[in-house]
Amino acid sequence: MLTENGMGKVPESGTDRKLRLLAAKYGLSKHLLDHYHSVFKEHNMPVYFSKRTSARAGRIVMVSTHGYWGDPPPAGVPDTGGQTYYVLKVSKAWADRGRKVIILARWFKPYPVVESFAKNLWLVRIPAGGSEFIRKEDIYPFLPELAEQAVAVAALFGAHAVMGHYADGMAIAVETGERLAIPTVVIPHSLGVNKAYSLGFDLNAPETWLGEEYHFGTRETFELAALKGANFEIANTWREPEMLRRYYGQDYPHLVMPAGAGNEFFHVREASAEEDLEKYDLVPHRYIIYFGRFSAAKNVPGVVTVFGEARKLAPKVMNGMKLVLIGGAPEKTLPEEADVDKDVTAAIDRFHIPNSDVVRLPSQPWSVLAIFARYSLCYLGMQKMEPFGMGVAEAMAAGAPVIISNAAGITKWLADNVNAVVVDPDDPKGAARRLVDLVNSPTRFQQMAEQGHTLARTQFSWDAIGEKLADVIDCFCRGASPDGAGTVIHTRKIGRAYHRAAFAWRGDPPMITPVHEKAAKALEPLIVSEARAAGLKHKRVVVALGGESGAGKTEIAEYLRYLLRRQKLQAATISGDAFFKLSPSENHQARLRAFADHRLETYLGPQEVRLETLNRILGHAIDRDIEEVIVPSDCRTLGSRRYENVPVDLSHVDVVIVDLTYSPLLTNATMRVFLESDYHRRIKELKARNLARDPDQDFRFILKVLEIEHEIITKMKVKADFIISKKYDVTASRTARH
Repeated sequence: MLTENGMGKVPESGTDRKLRLLAAKYGLSKHLLDHYHSVFKEHNMPVYFSKRTSARAGRIVMVSTHGYWGDPPPAGVPDTGGQTYYVLKVSKAWADRGRKVIILARWFKPYPVVESFAKNLWLVRIPAGGSEFIRKEDIYPFLPELAEQAVAVAALFGAHAVMGHYADGMAIAVETGERLAIPTVVIPHSLGVNKAYSLGFDLNAPETWLGEEYHFGTRETFELAALKGANFEIANTWREPEMLRRYYGQDYPHLVMPAGAGNEFFHVREASAEEDLEKYDLVPHRYIIYFGRFSAAKNVPGVVTVFGEARKLAPKVMNGMKLVLIGGAPEKTLPEEADVDKDVTAAIDRFHIPNSDVVRLPSQPWSVLAIFARYSLCYLGMQKMEPFGMGVAEAMAAGAPVIISNAAGITKWLADNVNAVVVDPDDPKGAARRLVDLVNSPTRFQQMAEQGHTLARTQFSWDAIGEKLADVIDCFCRGASPDGAGTVIHTRKIGRAYHRAAFAWRGDPPMITPVHEKAAKALEPLIVSEARAAGLKHKRVVVALGGESGAGKTEIAEYLRYLLRRQKLQAATISGDAFFKLSPSENHQARLRAFADHRLETYLGPQEVRLETLNRILGHAIDRDIEEVIVPSDCRTLGSRRYENVPVDLSHVDVVIVDLTYSPLLTNATMRVFLESDYHRRIKELKARNLARDPDQDFRFILKVLEIEHEIITKMKVKADFIISKKYDVTASRTARH
């Protein structure tokens, strides 16, 4: 085959041919593959044009796109901490055993594209969304671009498996696994619903999910889509599967594996121990330590309370004993930390503890923490809510006995009075009695420390965790179920891209305003009544929102979805725009040609849409025995890429919402809602929106489209059951069937 260059046509090289075939196989741009092939060559990274099915995952891609990266990860910067450290340590454990690993992170300046962290381990930063740092809450609109880059890198690497971390990395990993037909394992690290709950948000309020600070709704959408689409989930805490079952009624194939304690804790640097302790006038094994975050959930004042109660209970035993509290930002105290500090100070004053007996330090390097833990009497934690408890694992690894709250997730691995003391955080006096008893029994304390250290080495070391994770991935490579996971049904290699139906993936996010909220709230009781009645007949409600472009269909649909949750009703949205016969860019060009040929009136209208297909799908969706439907979807940020077969999970759905200009024509809709609108009143808004998309377009063409569309859709009003007026009031249609 001949290819074109500046000198004319030349024979295609063997590498070019392989790249062209790879691009065709995985739906990638040849230009993108050329770029990453050059990157691989420049950094001596291995290229495999065939992934070659293997019973062992010899090449793994780890996707952890948000935050800063380095070895070690930089301290004190946003979105960089436990997850980054986890991914790095597991990847190193794999690389040490001969597996080849690429970590994918998002590129932003001034960082290099590639770093080699160890033999067989590379960090590759992939671009999307510009050259500045983007916080994790705002990264979701860029997932399609990041995923496209990830697929290209994984294809050249011949990846046998992919693992995704947090909502963004999980969605990208599932897209990669879908395209390359390789096993996908995901680790949420933290669930949005758990975070919202811990922050005190009302989980039944739409504002919780639509708020711009955390984007919980978007995060949740990608979390659930990735969990449905992955082969397997690794939960770091027992709370995650419980929350998924309780809040979503979902139980995904999973295993619970703890996070790890670093080598610094297993191999304490003894040389500087005396100097570090003397700096704070600490005597070995004569101080109690807490280290970790200074958040309300950690109940650090409770640690002080136990210390104070123990001093009251046994003043002679506790004489000369100090309390060391380590945590918080090293430079600027965060507001939550300041509040905790006030409560800590109040507890110290309440028990009249001398300031000289309390050492308060900001976060310290791991090597220093390891020394403090190693020479402490014990680690003490009184957490009110702790998904795992990294400080406990690290203290055990360092050889310290631990007294820990039963609210900490790590207690699922602990045995009370064997390798730890497990106490009630609401009973500080009881915890104090057990502390004093142990101080009076140094032999038991030592035995407990030894048992805890053994447990930490076998369960919480990065080597142990890396080996267990690798075993899980290897199982999927050879078509088996991981030990302890039971029968794994979810082993499909294609058709699992639920995330492609998400607004953020499609590139068309709704902009909800008070008028949309007003209309949605008026519709809510009408839909609830229909849904309750339909449920008794083992059916779902299908609500079709129709009206001209820009009337607010998508915004009302999205707000409705969250309103219904407070009524214990789950809703799913299906984008009617995806049923246009042509992709957005192709249809736009076809309309332009029709406009130039003076035939726009005959081209524009319901005939542009596969209404029969959508209507048939809605007919299936009404039946509650149908748990999944397949729809098309588009992605604007990837050149209007069309996905024809996107699964929409209906397994727990009561209401299906469709927004489409011509929705009144859908005969299988349970409720047809028409939005009155007049594009003349929105000219300025429409002009700004359309010119933002394409500054060079002829706005006269846009006006003509709106004019024709307005004439067509106005005639369909009579088919609606309910009308949303121009003031966003809701009334029953005079021609309604009800």
